[in-house]
Amino acid sequence: MSISGINNYNNVLFQWQGQQLKGSTSSGSKSSSSSSLESLFGNTSMTSQLSSMVELTKYAMDAMGLGSDSRVTFNQITKYREQLQTEFSKSVKDGLANMGISDLAGLSFSLDKNGALTAVGDNASDRKAVQAWLDANPALGKDLRKALTEAGIDAEDAVDLRVSAAGKLSVINTTSDNIQAALDGKASLSADLRAALEKLGVDVSKGLSFQFDDQGNLAVSGDVEQAEAVNQWLADNPELADAVKAQLEKRNVDTSAVSLRLGGEGNVQISVNNAELSDIQAVLDQQGAVGKKLRDGLDGLGVDPNINFSIQVNDDGSVTIVSDHADRDKVQRFFDENPDLVKKYRQIETLSSIDDARKAMQIAPSDMRKRIQIESMSAWWADSGNANSYFGNYSGGNLSLLAGLNLNV
Repeated sequence: MSISGINNYNNVLFQWQGQQLKGSTSSGSKSSSSSSLESLFGNTSMTSQLSSMVELTKYAMDAMGLGSDSRVTFNQITKYREQLQTEFSKSVKDGLANMGISDLAGLSFSLDKNGALTAVGDNASDRKAVQAWLDANPALGKDLRKALTEAGIDAEDAVDLRVSAAGKLSVINTTSDNIQAALDGKASLSADLRAALEKLGVDVSKGLSFQFDDQGNLAVSGDVEQAEAVNQWLADNPELADAVKAQLEKRNVDTSAVSLRLGGEGNVQISVNNAELSDIQAVLDQQGAVGKKLRDGLDGLGVDPNINFSIQVNDDGSVTIVSDHADRDKVQRFFDENPDLVKKYRQIETLSSIDDARKAMQIAPSDMRKRIQIESMSAWWADSGNANSYFGNYSGGNLSLLAGLNLNV
């Protein structure tokens, strides 16, 4: 992946108050520097150019958390810039990599009566990314609702769905899920049942099923050698059965529609039969194309790691991503939603300009850092505009900047 940054070079002469240049270089150095500056900057004076350097240096000191009475070397500024570049590179690499769905299993979808799909999940970032894609592809939900309506499914009720890794759509049994959550909140009931079964010598490695009988008593189902002993324990310890019944009563569900299963590990799992949901599932089973398109769309929400794009820094400080890649809008959204990262990129550009300007003026670092003294400063950064131009290359997860001179785009 590579990133090119382009920023307009306006050749702004910074406004500075109370500055003083102490000492002097040799006459030969002065002559050489002045001649070079005249060729580069026309009639711009050495003092004006040094004023620009003073302001850039002050900006570096502010960024580094140093006071105006502190000393800073070009080497320190360069190291700080390299630190920012490393942080920027990591943030871009991690940020773009995380633009996909981090937990697809934690997402579900609600289909309303008008055929609109809504993303549901605890991860706000995942939910937002998925919802944007759903809103851009409204035909999916409308096709599903149309198929359900044609099958006689009441459109007034919302339908909750999941999609598997293979693109299979499944209706969510909300009643079953809610009761399961309640049982999971009382894990001791499952633990007590498991301990009792082990004490009775019942092998639960392959799972054991339970149902309510005609009298409303919870009993083991299937051919189990110790069935009588298990049922007696359940009768003597009705806490699990009572907890399930309480949940069923809240939802007006008959005990005959419920079955329980205890596997080799974990809590008791509940299943609630619902004829209407079975009809909905039958319709969804015929919508394989819709399910696959939905799953493919979710898989494609990340950013292609081989994308090439440019960052154009605008006059207002925002950035515009330039690319003909299909993921261009995703990268633009990433930077729009991360203003601190944009600010850091502009800091890197400005810090990079300090040594570039020093080299252009042909002044030795030792002379420059010894001769500039800052007495006071007016608020300048908000008014100074863009003062440099760079092509920022991002390759292999690392950012590097190549400076341009008097480049207008």
